[in-house]
Amino acid sequence: MANLEVLYNSECPICDKEINHYKKISKDKIVFIPISPETLNAWGLSEDQAAKKLHAQFNGMRLTGLDAFLAIWSKLPYYRFLGKITAIRPIKFVLNIIYLWVLAPFLFKLHKSRKKRNKDF
Repeated sequence: MANLEVLYNSECPICDKEINHYKKISKDKIVFIPISPETLNAWGLSEDQAAKKLHAQFNGMRLTGLDAFLAIWSKLPYYRFLGKITAIRPIKFVLNIIYLWVLAPFLFKLHKSRKKRNKDF
């Protein structure tokens, strides 16, 4: 049974493609949960909080952002080495800044733009 749960934005094409790749190679070691009203309530998050960055729960601990990715990669073949390299303190520090200040905001902005476009139709 998986003890790693990942909450992800299935409406984001980039996020969904990456998570689907992880699903294929995870061999049921990870439970991937798309954002929905029910999952938001269960995780105690707003839709914006959940969509702004990746969230995971591992052995009762809540992980976000790069730490959530590290938890995922630790369970996946081919990614364990990437996780070990990424976890090295100076590398993690720099990648965390890139994720928090560039990648996550960019993807969130695209998400909000997509939702607005879909709402207008």
